[in-house]
Parts: sequence; C-alpha cells; structure tokens
Amino acid sequence: MVPYSKYAELEEKLKQAGGGAPSAPEYTFYYVSHGGPADPWWAPVIKGSQDAAKLLNVKVVYSGPEKFSVQALVDLLNSAIAARPNGIILTITDYNALDQPARSAISQGIPIIAVNVPDPRPANQRIPYLSYVGQNEYDAGYYLAKYLVDKGYKPKRVVIGIHEVGHIGLETRAKGITDAITQAYPGTPVEKLDITTDPTKAAEAFKSYLTAHPDTDVIFTLGPLGAHPALQVLREMKLTGKVHLLTIDIDDTILKAIDAGELDAAVSQQPYAQGF
Repeated sequence: MVPYSKYAELEEKLKQAGGGAPSAPEYTFYYVSHGGPADPWWAPVIKGSQDAAKLLNVKVVYSGPEKFSVQALVDLLNSAIAARPNGIILTITDYNALDQPARSAISQGIPIIAVNVPDPRPANQRIPYLSYVGQNEYDAGYYLAKYLVDKGYKPKRVVIGIHEVGHIGLETRAKGITDAITQAYPGTPVEKLDITTDPTKAAEAFKSYLTAHPDTDVIFTLGPLGAHPALQVLREMKLTGKVHLLTIDIDDTILKAIDAGELDAAVSQQPYAQGF
C-alpha cells in the first residue's frame, strides 16, 4: 500500500506540472490494453496514465478494443509497433497470440512493460519484457476464496462468473478460487459460468444458473462486469444475504454494496497505479 503522504506528494507535483507552458513531449508511449471503454474498471487506469504523462511531459496513447477480442488486441499492438513509439505498455491476456508481435517490437528496439496480466510462462520462455506491474492473479483468487473459508463457511455449490473466457488473467483468478475451495472442502461443486461482457446477458446467465441450481450459495465474480449484474439478480430473486457474493476489483457500486452488506468482500489491485 502506498502511504497517504506519497499521494499528497504526487498531487502537489501534478499541480506544479500544470503550471506554465510545457515544451512539446519528447517521448511517446503506447498503452495497449484488452480493456475497452465498456469496462468501468479501466477508467482509473487511463486517468493514472494521463497523470503520469502530464507529470513527466510525455505523450501516452491508450488503445483498447470496444469489446474483448484477442485478435483486436493483436491488431492494436501491431498498430502501436508501426507508430515506432519509445515504449509499449501491454496487457498479455493471451501470450500465444501476442508472443510474435511483442518479440518483434523488442527486436526493433521498442521496450515493453507488461501490465495487469503477465506472461505466466517461465522466465526463459516468456516474452522478454522489462518488468511487470500488477497483482498476482492466482493469489487474488485464492485468498479471496480463502477469506470465505477462514470465516468458517462451508459452501454447498460455488459458481464463478467469467466475463472474458480465455483471458489468461481471469482464468488464473478462477483457478485460485477453485483451488482454495476444493482444498478446504473436497467434493464441493465449483463451476465456471460464461457470462460475457454484456450486462443483460450476464444477468440472464446468473438467473438461469441459480434457477437450475438452487443449492448455489456462493457466487464469485472476476470484475465489475460480473459483480454488477450479479448484485442485480440477487436483489431481483430476493437472494441477497442468502447467497454470498465476492468479487475481484472494485468501483463505487461494489464499495456501496459492501457497505450495504450485499457483497462479502472484494480484492483491489490498484488500477490507478497500473496506469501511472
């Protein structure tokens, strides 16, 4: 956790950076992400990158697809490489698809920093980026589920809503959740549910699952795109307080739900810092 004094210091520097007429940015960096405007989690990430650009007097170009698509992410990366920036910040949501273009960028002298989702392969096999900024996805899922286990709750059936199937980071979170539950309570059903990034379809998926499996007493979601419709469905089905809801990532809606007792717990991975 960053001490409050550090945030105050950063705010003061940003104010100072806003004064006067800055010279034209000398460096340009591309932030190539799988997260588009439809996902509210990415708003503070973008804000963080903009604040860093202002502080350092550099140009940051953020690009993300309208909807989650590995091919769209590859296309955005190739476009970024063609622009010959001074560096690229990249979410490695599918290392198989991104391996070749990322290595091509590095071979052309364009350094890469991985953010939000790393290449999970061993160091001698992964894309040779400079560093990784982000959380450990497995631990995020594991310890979120362990929070429930440590409170002594034994679930009858668990469902994990995954809004971007194939996203290595989300799949790894789901693996952590599954391991924590099944290690503590072997034989407990734990299923992944494809809810898509469409809130209406996500709500329908949760409602159908809960109707088909009325013994479900725990829902895990992997981001606001899952948490918001899950909250809606639990309210509509009058299951709030009867079905435990836990999520990874936070926003105002999730924090208010925790305060209201509608959501048990959430993991924050500091999105602003991942942009900055």
